[in-house]
Amino acid sequence: MNRTVSGAIAVLLRCSRRALRRCHIGALVVGFSTITGLLMMTGCADNTRNGASAPSPRPGNFPVVEPFALDEAGSRVSVTFELPDARDNGILRPVFVGFRAINTSAETDAALREAMKVTDYLHETPIPVRLKLWRIDDAEPKPVVLSDGHWDMQNKRAWWEPHPEKVFTLHPAGSTDNRPLIDSGLYDLDEVYYIHEFARIVPPTPGRYRLEVENLESHPMLQQQKQLLTLLRYELLVSHYQQRGIE
Repeated sequence: MNRTVSGAIAVLLRCSRRALRRCHIGALVVGFSTITGLLMMTGCADNTRNGASAPSPRPGNFPVVEPFALDEAGSRVSVTFELPDARDNGILRPVFVGFRAINTSAETDAALREAMKVTDYLHETPIPVRLKLWRIDDAEPKPVVLSDGHWDMQNKRAWWEPHPEKVFTLHPAGSTDNRPLIDSGLYDLDEVYYIHEFARIVPPTPGRYRLEVENLESHPMLQQQKQLLTLLRYELLVSHYQQRGIE
């Protein structure tokens, strides 16, 4: 990780809780010159839900947020959800399948260093998972081929292609639409979120789906960091991207 990314992460992680509630950090963008090409970290958000109010339900269990042991081989998640007919300028909003790593804001330099080890590992290390998706609107489930990302660093261009194989290894950083997560009580300003995507659902046709995810490798480094960062955890995430407008 270069100094620009490390410095930005340091600023975000060391932001005090009081400051977090005042600031509005949408996403941290690092250009295609990084190994992932595009790095976006979700940060603070305003208009947060009052801690005493009850979270609103998620229609159709979307966005999907489920505990997922990313550091343990053989861990599995199976979930059913319904993609909404969400559009931007008449175009269906893109949907990704990925994960989020969750940690508390670092209170000390030592904690910051350990947290940065996790972010470095997530950006630099392949994490193979098996993804299976079915459309289940009809009586007979229909397999859906997910798409993976490709990057042209020289021309700063990204695109997605069908990936018939079920195993996905790359997991570039991404950005997520935080509003539904905040409204559902699944986003806490006292925590820091690192968003990564394995695949896209292309096209994101509205309807009911079933997703199965299996982690294929253990990651001792991440397991070790959980001993040092006791609140560090991982969750499966299926979500729209941060809304930027589609033209």
